[in-house]
Amino acid sequence: MRLPLFLIAYLLAEIAAFAWVGEKVGVLGTVALVVLSTAVGLWLVQRQGLDALRKVARSTPGEAPVVAWDGLCLATAGVLFTVPGFISDLAGLALLLPPVRRTLLGQAQRLSGTRFTVRTAGGGTYGGPARPITVIDGDFVDVTKPDQDPTLPKE
Repeated sequence: MRLPLFLIAYLLAEIAAFAWVGEKVGVLGTVALVVLSTAVGLWLVQRQGLDALRKVARSTPGEAPVVAWDGLCLATAGVLFTVPGFISDLAGLALLLPPVRRTLLGQAQRLSGTRFTVRTAGGGTYGGPARPITVIDGDFVDVTKPDQDPTLPKE
């Protein structure tokens, strides 16, 4: 029951925001702002989505969750810019700010009970204490013959 009430309140707030902005800058200015925010949102989704995928692929296991979180927040910001409305634009603008993303990451960690840390270039940490990562270095030798397909042992 809370979701429909929240949705109705959100839509009423967006309508009020449109009316307020329309009163301040006029109808053409309001339409121009909506079109501009949609264009910025589409550009952000395209650019940041691909960048986030590349960064996650290059990141170490310890940094991957934080990099993925940042990418998710930036992609969500792009989607919020794409949705017509000024309140959604403000929420998208907030997600572009690193302190807001860090705060939301802390909230997500508190809710999920998971903690991880990434060391930044400046020596600080981002995300809280991490579990230690064990890396085992080793070599392997392929013992199958080139003309022989690998087979599983029979049980």
